[in-house]
Amino acid sequence: MNYLDRTVGELVAEDYARAAVFTELGIDFCCGGGRSAARACAAAGVAPERLVDALSAVDARRDEGGASDPRTWPLGRLVEHIVDEHHTYVRRTLPVLDAWTQKVARVHGARHPELVEIRGLFEGLSDEMTRHLDDEEAVLFPRVAAIATSADEDGPVSDSVVKALEDDHDHAGATMRRIRDLTNGFTPPADACTTYRATFALLQEFEQDLHRHVHVENNILFPRALEALGSGSTGTPGAQA
Repeated sequence: MNYLDRTVGELVAEDYARAAVFTELGIDFCCGGGRSAARACAAAGVAPERLVDALSAVDARRDEGGASDPRTWPLGRLVEHIVDEHHTYVRRTLPVLDAWTQKVARVHGARHPELVEIRGLFEGLSDEMTRHLDDEEAVLFPRVAAIATSADEDGPVSDSVVKALEDDHDHAGATMRRIRDLTNGFTPPADACTTYRATFALLQEFEQDLHRHVHVENNILFPRALEALGSGSTGTPGAQA
């Protein structure tokens, strides 16, 4: 298989197991999913041969039956998966991280001032993601579900609706990258207490879910939704350079 000429988003959409390879190599597979694997390697300073070897190993381990491919799911099932798997996780996790980032910034911020910046970043991210989930569930997802049951009579969805959601994804990804940098890759210092360590661990888990969440929307749901809803354009989801 010629991995390098294909986009990162396509490669991950075919098999989620490949996402771990891109994460390990520091290659963005969600917001940067529109780039070719070759361009992604160049941007991340990764030898293309290293990516090819790692992806080949993952593919070799894949069972013949394989995991269910979300690209083949009916639109209704895809929306249900996003809400049940990702929106539910975000709504459950945001209040926990909100409380924890506030606490560690208050208790440890004098010795570790980066915690104060992390707190501010996460507070803004929490408000933005809550609005984003509400917008998706109130505007786009009901239209997609209606199309899936042949019940939609509201006309096409504007590309601008999807573009606004993609912009939200880009901003959320950038915020989490900044938090990753400030936490030294979510590595707690030696004097970190239990809550401090738990906060960093949950932030890392949150970022990992965000990557999967954005990928399935940018690279699978949005192009299919635009086509099904008759926007006249499939856009270029995940094409951030």
